[in-house]
Amino acid sequence: MSKDSILKSIWSFFYTKDESAMDALTEEQYLEIFIKGRSKEEIEKSYNKAWEARNFEIELYWKRANYFWAFQIASFAGYFTVLNSKAYSDNPQVLYFVICIGFVTSLAWAFTNIGSKMWQRHWEIHVDMLENSITGPLYKIMTSVKTFSLTKINEIVSKFIVTIWAILIFKYFCEHVTFIYSKGCEVDYQVWISSIAVIYFVGAMVNGHGRGRFGHRRVKFYKRKFSTEN
Repeated sequence: MSKDSILKSIWSFFYTKDESAMDALTEEQYLEIFIKGRSKEEIEKSYNKAWEARNFEIELYWKRANYFWAFQIASFAGYFTVLNSKAYSDNPQVLYFVICIGFVTSLAWAFTNIGSKMWQRHWEIHVDMLENSITGPLYKIMTSVKTFSLTKINEIVSKFIVTIWAILIFKYFCEHVTFIYSKGCEVDYQVWISSIAVIYFVGAMVNGHGRGRFGHRRVKFYKRKFSTEN
């Protein structure tokens, strides 16, 4: 791999201009695809598949929440452990490394919540569109006009934790980092390199490799070669 291609890969991981390649469908076109000309059994298969996928997404959502909660508990435990240890006075950069881990994983959690909720809504909309032909508007008819959303509250909590880690980053810089260069001032390369890494990977999540853009896919298939022994 050439130097240019390596640099291009590094940059495209951080930022990409790729746009989605999706065609908008009207309600009439949706019904033409999934309802008109199809038997009730075929519509019911699509309806059941949408329900299964929706329930599976909810199950995955809470599994992911537990996964990221474990990261946050470990990060906060590490933060307070380092803060009260001899390592902090000898090498305060260790505390900053823990803060970076907590911030990046909490931000990943917040973005994952948003992505998971999108897929849950995706399948719920299919249920809304298909159920009239199977059960009637059973899922669409509600008994309350307002309630609390478990997934939205979880998303709010994740964003709150991101805010806490951002405040801890600001606190660390105020206490340990000199922004104005003066004679005899030493640059803390560990902190600045860690900060650059955080910016790079956050950028990758927001505008780079971490974004699902549903672009046009060019797919190639390959067949494995094999032979039997005589």
